[in-house]
Amino acid sequence: MIENTTSFYVGTEINFGKNVSLQIGEKLKEYNIKKAMVVTDKGIVNAGLLDNVLDSLSNSNIQYIVFDETPPNPPAEIINKGVDVCKENKCTGLIAIGGGSSIDTSKAISMIVENGGNINDYDNSPQGGKEVKSEGLPVFTIPTTSGTGSEVTQWAVVTDVQRNWKSSIGSPLMAPKVSLVDPTLTLGLPPAITASTGVDALTHAIEAYTCKGATTSESPITDALALRAIKLVGNNLRTAYSQGENYEARKNTMFGSTLAGMSFPNVGLGTVHGMAHPLGGHFEVAHGVANAILLPYVMEFNVLTNPERFSNIAVALGEDITGLNPMEAARKAVKAVRSLIQDVEIPSLDSFEKVDPKLFPKLAEDALNEAATHDNPKKTTKQDIIDLFNKAYYKEG
Repeated sequence: MIENTTSFYVGTEINFGKNVSLQIGEKLKEYNIKKAMVVTDKGIVNAGLLDNVLDSLSNSNIQYIVFDETPPNPPAEIINKGVDVCKENKCTGLIAIGGGSSIDTSKAISMIVENGGNINDYDNSPQGGKEVKSEGLPVFTIPTTSGTGSEVTQWAVVTDVQRNWKSSIGSPLMAPKVSLVDPTLTLGLPPAITASTGVDALTHAIEAYTCKGATTSESPITDALALRAIKLVGNNLRTAYSQGENYEARKNTMFGSTLAGMSFPNVGLGTVHGMAHPLGGHFEVAHGVANAILLPYVMEFNVLTNPERFSNIAVALGEDITGLNPMEAARKAVKAVRSLIQDVEIPSLDSFEKVDPKLFPKLAEDALNEAATHDNPKKTTKQDIIDLFNKAYYKEG
């Protein structure tokens, strides 16, 4: 009888270190890419972060075009436009440089070029969507933030504007071929983005360590990655936030983000992500900020499900649990996360003018249709979600 087995998948070659992004030209040559489409946003272009990447392509005699129209929360319309540009220019590979939006846009364009159709039709919600049947064009990722983990996952999140919905599209056929994770690219990142993306990474790690997939089956690989990510982000985010040019803090935070990105696709997430997606879809709250606002409330909701794991999170975050019983130690994890979120000045939910508590029941319905909510270790009802939104909005706890 086969038992106590574990499985783990990462379909991406990961290269991590100072100035590793300068290898992009050589990496494309390894895959025989003659012409690449560079997917990014105007902020990256204006910050000069594209210059060395384009120089590397030129030095390797690789032709390229730049598609710099990626917005935050990219909608299907941008994906369709990118697909047209990619086909018209006969590109054979894509390079994503930027945050999660640029990377997700690149993966989505790549997949639709080969599979066709509307990107939102491939939504992986519990209702099901179209299956990705063909591998997309090769995607090469260069993240410039430390948070989404998208550079090493098989997932893309695309906004369905008509439904105020964030579609999660994923398949092993969408995994990037190569990721060049270069901490130097985050040295100029503004504090607010450092904070929100950093807590996004922390959320990935905490949910990966406590979700149903991690706690109901053997998951030693994802457990090790998630706990290490919690420690790296928890011990370095404050410094990265307050001392933006501190390379060691930037490096460790980015490494934690990548480890978390390797972990959660193999086991799942939880109600934080289930609630964050409709919060972003309806009110345009940035994903990392939404996760950061909701994280301590959902942790508090879940803490009874597995005090031992939450105690381990507390230790990873530097808390002393000597002499405490399991529940006291577990609640230290919630306290530590609240303290971190306060220190990096995550805005409160009530500071967003568009957020209307009267719509929380609708957001709760949407959250119940998110796959992540069904990964949560504690069954979450519509009323539970409404209560959690209210606690976050009115700062209860």
